[in-house]
Amino acid sequence: MHYLQPSTLSAKKILLMRRRLDGLFFFLAAFFLPLPTEASAILLAIFLCMGLYVVVFKPRRALSHLDTKFLLVTLMFSASSVAINLANGSIPEDFRWSSYPLYYSFVIPIIFGAVLVRDPLRQFVLGTRAALLVLAVWGLAEVAAGSLRPGFGANPANAAFSITFIAVVSRLNVSSAPMLLSNRYVFFYLGLIAVLITQTRALLPVFAAGLAIDIFGLLRNKVSGRMPVNRRSIGVAVALASCLAITSVIYPIYADRIGSTFGEIRHAVQNSDSAATNGLSIRFAQWRAAVNLITENPLIGRGGAGVSEEIVRHKPEGFSGDLTQFTFVHNFILDETIQRGLLGLAILAGYFGFCLFRIYRFGDATMKENVLLILVLTFSFGLLHYLLVKDRHVILYALYFLLLTTANHGWRAPYNPKITG
Repeated sequence: MHYLQPSTLSAKKILLMRRRLDGLFFFLAAFFLPLPTEASAILLAIFLCMGLYVVVFKPRRALSHLDTKFLLVTLMFSASSVAINLANGSIPEDFRWSSYPLYYSFVIPIIFGAVLVRDPLRQFVLGTRAALLVLAVWGLAEVAAGSLRPGFGANPANAAFSITFIAVVSRLNVSSAPMLLSNRYVFFYLGLIAVLITQTRALLPVFAAGLAIDIFGLLRNKVSGRMPVNRRSIGVAVALASCLAITSVIYPIYADRIGSTFGEIRHAVQNSDSAATNGLSIRFAQWRAAVNLITENPLIGRGGAGVSEEIVRHKPEGFSGDLTQFTFVHNFILDETIQRGLLGLAILAGYFGFCLFRIYRFGDATMKENVLLILVLTFSFGLLHYLLVKDRHVILYALYFLLLTTANHGWRAPYNPKITG
């Protein structure tokens, strides 16, 4: 009779098992991120707890995987942003909005907890591709069932932002991708299908920019004589053809909403102080009220508590639309300035600029392309919607900065430059 030997559950075997399971769990964390479930938060929390353990007991090993300049700048950004909220007296009453800059530092231990994942960015990208496939099928099913503007379990605009963000991430190169998740172009345009179904107009420039990049790449290869019939060229062609075919089916549903945009612009410009009848008129009124509110404390802001009431108090004379239902003002520049003033806005711009420039400088061609699309996404959506006052939005940016800077620091082979500055 054989008894279970201690070596059967040796540390080495446990680590080998963890190496397989942790990769799957990281994949699932990305997969569930845009879906209406808490599964992603639970999985990321597991990696966070494991990362905190590594930081406490093996700090030198943990820090070896991280871009130290990114770490220091992130900690400085979080601390200075919270310090501004302390200075303007909005903490503790405004703890929720004030705590969002802490997310960028709070997620850092996740990468330490993923130390047994061979390539965290690869798993994350593959997870986003699988999620985009599910969302596209789900969206088409909603359309077939007669839903007018499905939000995939959330507000349609916020859901569309998350979908677009992961669609941009899905364009990154990964090594040894499974066949069904191998073509990065297909999944980007599956994201477009899901966004069209939500009827969120502000995100169309992102896909237009991605389309322009893809078409330019194909034309450049053709002119230079480098147009082989390979997986890349076939993938782009299939992605574009599929996108056009499905979009032609969805467009009639979307056409009225696109057409109404021009009417909204005319009404907002000509009747900016009248009763609001559309979203743009409300935004114009909010922005004018926000500017008036900002002038009361322009340097360090006032925090986010009670913004709705203050915006109503500062609304333009003669405007009778209802602004009480909105927490902030549908413009991330004004939202940030209200909360932390011009000083906080400058710190935010500096932090985002540092992260995106660092990714662009040390990344491969798909990372450079990705940074440009993230910039388009930030401004096209952020100037018309809530951007950095939503938990999931902030988490997406925080994970994006963390994973891409870490990959470029040398976590995985394709990105292994000697980062010295």
